Amino acid sequence: MKKAFQIVFLLGVFSSCSKKDATPTKTPSTVYFPKVKSIIAANCMSCHNSANSLGWVGRPVKFDADTDITASYAQIKKAVADPVSPTNRRMPQTGSLSDSEIAIIVNWYNKGGKSTD
Repeated sequence: MKKAFQIVFLLGVFSSCSKKDATPTKTPSTVYFPKVKSIIAANCMSCHNSANSLGWVGRPVKFDADTDITASYAQIKKAVADPVSPTNRRMPQTGSLSDSEIAIIVNWYNKGGKSTD
């Protein structure tokens, strides 16, 4: 009887020591759109708005609303991150964005370019 108790006790100890929390740790997903919107406000809105004082209204795209930005997600990524070519000018015209700003836009693009991304 004593031996059976020792075996049961040891099994209980080992099984309780080896059990781990079965719930995996979730890493919060990054939402890039608020950062993208901020980058666009700081670097693009002087030209890409519907009330442009320079007379280039929308030039040819405007970023007044979130839907304007998300509808142009591929063009935005292309203009800031893809190689320059005769059909792809680097934006903004005042100079390139920082590497971290470009990375934010590329990551947003890779997630799908939505306002929830």
